[in-house]
Amino acid sequence: MDAEESAAVDLTKLWDVAVVGTGIGGATLGHALAKAGASVLFLEKGTSIAAQADTPEAITPDERMAQGWWPHPITQHFAHGRSERLFAAVGCAVGGSSIHYAAALERMAPSDFERLQTSPQLPGWPVSYDDFLPFYRAAETLYGLGAPAHGPDETLLSEWDRELLAAMRQNGLKPERLHVAMRYDADCQECIGKVCPRQCKADARTACLTDALSRPACSLLERCDVQTLEADENTVRSIRALHRGEPIEIRARIVVLAAGALHSPQVLLRSRNAFWPDGLANRSGHVGRNLMFHTSDLFALWAPRRFNRAGRQKKSISVRDFYVSGGRRLGYVQSLGLGAGRGNIAAFLKDMLRRRGLRHERLLSLLVKVPSHIASWMLGEAGIFAAMTEDDPHPDNRIVLDPAQPDGAAFTYRITDDLRDRANSLREAFAKHIRPWRLMHLTPTLTMNHGHPCGTCRFGNDPASSVLNRDNRSHDVGNLYVVDASFMPRSGAVNPSLTIAANALRCAAPITRSLGMSQPDR
Repeated sequence: MDAEESAAVDLTKLWDVAVVGTGIGGATLGHALAKAGASVLFLEKGTSIAAQADTPEAITPDERMAQGWWPHPITQHFAHGRSERLFAAVGCAVGGSSIHYAAALERMAPSDFERLQTSPQLPGWPVSYDDFLPFYRAAETLYGLGAPAHGPDETLLSEWDRELLAAMRQNGLKPERLHVAMRYDADCQECIGKVCPRQCKADARTACLTDALSRPACSLLERCDVQTLEADENTVRSIRALHRGEPIEIRARIVVLAAGALHSPQVLLRSRNAFWPDGLANRSGHVGRNLMFHTSDLFALWAPRRFNRAGRQKKSISVRDFYVSGGRRLGYVQSLGLGAGRGNIAAFLKDMLRRRGLRHERLLSLLVKVPSHIASWMLGEAGIFAAMTEDDPHPDNRIVLDPAQPDGAAFTYRITDDLRDRANSLREAFAKHIRPWRLMHLTPTLTMNHGHPCGTCRFGNDPASSVLNRDNRSHDVGNLYVVDASFMPRSGAVNPSLTIAANALRCAAPITRSLGMSQPDR
């Protein structure tokens, strides 16, 4: 839908469902509801972004919006008064972050759904892994994965990857081919971190929005920045937003927040009124709290001799052997599909400098230019891998409103000693099982993947310790649902996209029942 069409959306209509955000959660749920016959209005802060042959680094808010990224940095507050500004890898476009993602869609482990026996006890999921499994399968089908492979299909892999797999197996590991939502046909460009020009990559637009918006009862409103939800004690009455800078009001029988775990809680916290002095649906006090990420530990791997790196699937290998090891949750390792090229090294160096307080983006580009060329020459034919360790929820890791910030919010977050220890143990265990291949740690200090926020409106059976019930409906407000990564009570150690999609499909049935419609097909 182009800008003229979105401007023609009937704002006087009472919609069955209004979905705030068009990423994996919002688009997947909206698509299921559209198939069931509901009238669905999708509200998106960004616009439709076309694939670009050349994408120079976006620095200004307008440049970032034009490339489909969230326009403003967000401030992280640490202990002792220190803070830093960072750009989270969060999308702001039709399709949300999924238009940029690398499309690695992996299931969480059954153990991720269980309660952690730690002190204080951390909550498990209010649904079991077995309850969730049919929706994982449905989401895999929707996003073009089919049944997950039981072993590595090596026909798409390079000689380099095949030799690494052999070394891993010889060292006792059981690596798998990474499940990636790409067709990998002869013309596939494996669009990692960018918009796919051929719709070879299944994202929220191609898998869900295109079909949903082909239905007469569904519409999309772009450049719609949702500000607050107007509500009484029990019900959201309307959505107040800025459309192209002008105030509008939207009404719907069901309101679904899917703006992401950094932004959905902001909407609720801003929606204070006489009934909800601490923020809408926040009787528990947990809205915005329990913010989790994953660790983002990056390694460069070298082969013992030169192998051909040409292969159709470069984002190719996953290792779960250390997911739970010796009773400890160490985590997950996967290839990023990236070589140690100058551009990738420059991005790592910039991120390190930002974390040391340097915030002038053009100066950063100049500072890393020569070092990135030198490092690229030294690293040669290395492949880059990422290790992810599960983060744990803590109420003091949270979104906080801050009128001084461009988006009106910041977050406080502290990496625990336990998380550092588990991440270090994962790196050490992995390094021992790839010999004689060599490994270099590219991130000298443990960093978090700020593109994987979750947990800020978690679901659960106890209204005193959770924001949503098992159907992702607010415990407090009867027509309000949240279906992005905010709902997750545990972060697991894999990309959350498939879990978000599966959960959105799971939530479609209770919403259609509340609308008096038949349940959608999975």
